[in-house]
Parts: sequence; C-alpha cells; structure tokens
Amino acid sequence: MVETGSIFDRFFDSMESLADTISESLQSQVTIEDDKHHVIGYSSHQFESDPARISTIIGKRVPDSVIIGLRKKGIMRQLENTPHPIRISGVMEVGLGPRLAMCIKHQKEVLGYIWVVDAGNLSEGYAESVVEKAAQIAARYLLKQRGWKTKQTRAQEDFFWKLLTSHYGTEQDIKRDAELDNIMLPPGYFLGVFEPDRTVDDHFLLKFRQTAESYSGVSLVFLTTEHNRIIILFSFLYSIEGTQTLSSFMTLLTDQLNKSEGCRISGGCSLYYGEYLSAAVAYTEAVSIVEIKRLLPFQARELLLYEDMGFWAHIPAIIEQKRSRGRRSPLLNPLKEHDRVHKTDFVKTIAAYLTFNGNLKESAAFLHIHTNTLMYRLNRIAEITGKNLKDTHYRFSIYMDILTEETRQLNQWFAED
Repeated sequence: MVETGSIFDRFFDSMESLADTISESLQSQVTIEDDKHHVIGYSSHQFESDPARISTIIGKRVPDSVIIGLRKKGIMRQLENTPHPIRISGVMEVGLGPRLAMCIKHQKEVLGYIWVVDAGNLSEGYAESVVEKAAQIAARYLLKQRGWKTKQTRAQEDFFWKLLTSHYGTEQDIKRDAELDNIMLPPGYFLGVFEPDRTVDDHFLLKFRQTAESYSGVSLVFLTTEHNRIIILFSFLYSIEGTQTLSSFMTLLTDQLNKSEGCRISGGCSLYYGEYLSAAVAYTEAVSIVEIKRLLPFQARELLLYEDMGFWAHIPAIIEQKRSRGRRSPLLNPLKEHDRVHKTDFVKTIAAYLTFNGNLKESAAFLHIHTNTLMYRLNRIAEITGKNLKDTHYRFSIYMDILTEETRQLNQWFAED
C-alpha cells in the first residue's frame, strides 16, 4: 500500500486535481465542497453514483434537501465537531449512500468538506489517513483563495467608489484600472440605491446579495455600503425593452427583503448608462429617489425608477427655495384660515383628493367620509378659493404648495391612515 505522504508530496493547483488524487488512491468517488456547500472539486473517474452525488455535481452545489436531511440526523454537527474523518451510514431518504467524510477546518472555522463514496472498499485506517492529509492541503488552498478573494473584493470596492465619486477623467482610465484589477465591465448598467429601516449588517447584506442574484438574467457587478445605504451596479444579461423588467427586479428586492427581514426598504434606480464616467450621475439619480421617498413616503411610495421621477425631482429644490424666501402660498391661505376659524378639514381634504389623482372613492375612503360629503367639501373649497378644481394649473400649483409647505402635516395625515 502506498504511503499517504508520497501521494500528496506535490503541488495541487486546484481542488479538481486533489479530488482526483484521493479518488485514485481510494478507488472511489470524491467531492470537495466549500463552507457554503458549493462544489469546488470532484473526481473525474467514472464509478457508480448515488442520486445525491449526481444532483450535487450537476447543480454545482449540494441540494438543500440533502443538507437538511443530514442536519436533522445530527450528522453535520458531528462532522463539524470531529477533528478526524468519520464514516456515515447512508441516508437513503435523501438519496445519499454511505460516505467517509471530513470537515475541512482552520482552527475552529469551517472552510469546507470532503466526501468519499464508501462502497465497502475503503480500507480501515488507510482511507482515513488519506482523507485527513487531503483536508490539510484543502485547508491551505481555501485559506489562500479566501485571502485572494478578500483582496479582490477590496480592489473592486475601491474601484466602485472611484466611479461613484468621479475619480476618473476618461473612459480609457476606467478600462485600464478595470483590466488591472481583473474586473469585467458590462457594456451598460443601472445603479441602484437601497435604504432599509434597520441596521445593514453582514446577515442583511448576505440576504440582499442572495435575493439580487436569484433574479434570472441579472448580473450584480458591484455592491457596497455607505452608513445604512446599499449601493449596487448591475446589468441584464439580455436586452430589455421598456421598464417592466427593471421595475420587476427592483420590486422583487424590496418586497422579498421586506417580507424575509421584517423591515421596510426603500429603493431607487438610475437611468441606463453605457459610459462609466456617468456612474456618479447615476448614483445621484438613484439617491434622489430614495430621498424623495424619505421626504414624502406615502406620495412617492410607488416610485422606483428615475425614468418615472418627473416633477418629484424638483421638490427638494422648491422646498429649499421656499425656505430661503420665507414666502407662504397665497393659494393655501384661504383654506388654512377657514380651517382655523371653522374647525374644518379643507386642506386635508384637497391634499387627499389630489394625492389620489382626483379619485372620489379612494379619497373618501381615506378621509373616512361618504363620497357625497367629499363632493360637498370640494364644492365649498371652490367657493372659498374662487378656483375651479378642474383647472390643471390650479390643481398642480396648490398640490405643489401642499407638498413643499405642509410636508410634515401631510406625512402625519397619511401616517395615521
């Protein structure tokens, strides 16, 4: 029998070659996984396979049903808490036959797993020594890969922030740095910004990335954070027309995270750009959506895309201008005075009416009044102001004044509903 030391007395440039060496030594099938159960190496020799191994190799990841089955039986805990290889009886309900397995670890940190199919031909003691030696080599490889990935992640993050802060002067400068850092830039991109109402920790970031990457056809190129803000640059792997696909992706992210993490997450997406010098502009566009949703959460609740921004883009500037001039709306004054003297709700009434685009049923339901009562109030508002509510100029002007001058009161009204 060959000594295990001589088998592994060489350099392994991949986990595939390590898996093949184990397989040749033990004449059995071998699979090597990382800590997330993704396949990083499997033996190329053709032997009989059980359903679990076939599914794992085809999907490049251990099926969830197999992992759950092993955890239910306590096998994964035993494996992760044992410093040596262990023999596992088959778990046929998940299609897994007998195995010799070992957890690849560095100190107490789990790096991955080695699985050897046990068809009854694994020599006691020798097979364990082969797997144990292989685990030591795999641990060094995985630690090196982890360090390289960390370095790559930092390089990508630095590069992304340079894009966001207009660091580059030309597209050529951008392409040069991307090539130096082995960063593949798609021909075009969108930039998204997300702000949850909870702390963005490692768990939340992981869930966010998994949710984003689960959307078919989307390539997540960059992801970074700033305070409690998540910033992504992404592209589609196919040509999209209109905004339906983009809106669907943004809605998926916000809705699924709202549901899975029990939080509210506000998101905004830029226009499409082909030039990476425009990344800072794209960032500003996406941020402006999140900011207007924070300023007027109910009115801007359905806003996701800068393409749909319209007059909302001008609200912050108008508010700032009004504050600097100290001038109050002459259109609102008659209604505010009437409400003050007669204890009516005419400003709230017209705010609801305009927020719901003149829909009588929705406005009345929000105000908890009958539509006839709403009609009466609208007629009284027309009498008091001397203005026709069908006049587009008046409707737009007074709505803009309500949004920019009565922002706090408006948010209180709609938060109460």
